[in-house]
Amino acid sequence: MKTKRKALLLSLCAVLLVVASVMGTMAYLTSSDNKTNTFTVGNVSIDLIEQQRGENGLVPFEQNKKLYPIVGSAQGEKDEYGMPLAKNYVDKMVTIENTGSEKAYIRFYFAIPAALDDGYETFNAGMNVLHFNFGNKVVNGAISSTEGVEWIWTHGSKWNYFETTLSDGIKYNVYYADYYQAVDAGATTEQLVQGVYLDKTFDIKDGKCYAFGKEVTLDDGWNWNSVSCPVFAVACQAEGFDSASEAIEAAFGANYNPWGGAASNWQ
Repeated sequence: MKTKRKALLLSLCAVLLVVASVMGTMAYLTSSDNKTNTFTVGNVSIDLIEQQRGENGLVPFEQNKKLYPIVGSAQGEKDEYGMPLAKNYVDKMVTIENTGSEKAYIRFYFAIPAALDDGYETFNAGMNVLHFNFGNKVVNGAISSTEGVEWIWTHGSKWNYFETTLSDGIKYNVYYADYYQAVDAGATTEQLVQGVYLDKTFDIKDGKCYAFGKEVTLDDGWNWNSVSCPVFAVACQAEGFDSASEAIEAAFGANYNPWGGAASNWQ
């Protein structure tokens, strides 16, 4: 039977949270803002930069992208930016700038609807309905991934990962990464994410979602017109700490969920 593929609307939002020391003690100020990409507390400030390819180079990312099943391979031929040439690939080129006056450690969180992601326990990326690519960098024409080099997404043999339910009532799998070194004031990280795409097997038929030849189980209240993948970045002054994990844990505590609420299946 011939089926009609329907476009999905993926709204990717960013929330930033920053932290600074108070009078040299181990107390920290924290706050957040969901209207802009920046929020300043003390001398630590970060800006989440999102870009996409334009006709004459990179341009600011445009929200409310429509997603279609990918045509071609997201791991195949790349352009001068290290980006896939496959059709229906959605650019989401993310870097983080330290806009404050102090050197800072940075952590990034990326939440994917659990129904679209094969997370805990198997972590089989080949079975993801919605895929995301780690960032790439291009040096003298050579393309390499920032995963495991500049951005550390794992500890030991395990992903930095947990699961939570956000205010929209949807369950999310959350992956997070630490930048490998403190970021100088005015400096920008390497790219941590470069884009997202729907698996080529995706289809909607008779109001139901299918991928890999079977129906996808969706959460109650699911709305294909407002599927979101929230991102969240945190920063802490580098002074007094030897690593991002040490700084973030001191500032926010162990197993920190930036969206609040219960979280499970921590790795």
